[in-house]
Amino acid sequence: MTAISTVLIAGASGAAATRVLERALATPDLAVVGLSRNRPEGAADWITADLNDTPGLAAALATRPDVTHIVYASRAPHGESGVEDVPANVAMLRNLLDAAEAALPRFAHIHMIHGGKWYGLHIGPFRTPAREDDPRHMPPNFYYDQQDLVAARQKGKAWSWSASRPNFVLDVAPGRARNMVSTLGAYAAICRELGVPFDFPGKAGVWEKLHEVTDATLLADGILWMLREPRCANRAFNVTNGDAFRWCDLWPYLADLFGLPCGRPRPMRMAHWMADKGPVWEAIRARHCLALPIAQVASWEFADFFLNMDYDVIASMTAARAAGFTGFVDSWAMFAAQVEGYRAARILPPR
Repeated sequence: MTAISTVLIAGASGAAATRVLERALATPDLAVVGLSRNRPEGAADWITADLNDTPGLAAALATRPDVTHIVYASRAPHGESGVEDVPANVAMLRNLLDAAEAALPRFAHIHMIHGGKWYGLHIGPFRTPAREDDPRHMPPNFYYDQQDLVAARQKGKAWSWSASRPNFVLDVAPGRARNMVSTLGAYAAICRELGVPFDFPGKAGVWEKLHEVTDATLLADGILWMLREPRCANRAFNVTNGDAFRWCDLWPYLADLFGLPCGRPRPMRMAHWMADKGPVWEAIRARHCLALPIAQVASWEFADFFLNMDYDVIASMTAARAAGFTGFVDSWAMFAAQVEGYRAARILPPR
């Protein structure tokens, strides 16, 4: 990276890029430009463009010839399901790359935010700790198509690429229901309201498996490191907290954070059992003056996903460590801090 560089964050108003934007803005030698279809209220330096509008995108980028680096955090609509729209996700990235090569004379690097689904964690057991060069699973997986597109386009060019692969990104993100901490916090609040213990609703086989997560701020730091580090050129890196936990150990700790007696494994499909709990949440919300309805706090379908992975979910950080990344986060402390963050934002009730 040059001494003063300009980073364009595509999809900057989305969940994946919020902390990247925040950390980049706090970095003295970086100028930061956001890109999305709509300009967020109060945004200072922003480009409004649609990644599916090729001419409009190229014209928008041409207004910022100072951009040198791009962080790509956009996703095609229709949610983060197991199998996502490959053609749409590839087209959006291709359009941005076309515009960057045509309109940005100083274009030097593009970074893609991918994730643990690269290893097929959404399908079932995979080799652990997962390494960046592990064999791919049976497609479709738009991560593969995006990386193949960028790697092929980069050959013989002066610019380079990188990709991050976090696992279950956790953050204090009010309004985003597909979040582990807010979902577990809402479940705990409903358990307390109904006078039942904090039972573990996942499969019994999940209870003792090793799992890991990625703090959103750590991911942002890892991405900014990749933009600066020459050893990261044309490579992908796992970015996780660097530790692991078993639910059988973490669950009692969470129960204490929520002020509840710890229950036991009691498998139940959350999307079914929590479907009628809206009125219970509304009673909690009214008593504690909470900001959001349950649909914006908890995703029970997401809970059924992350609480039913009865296999280890671990990625190796060796490649990143060898290249010089030293960031880490204590996952237990992170859970505690984020619970307090949701309480402070009046999303979750006090203990």
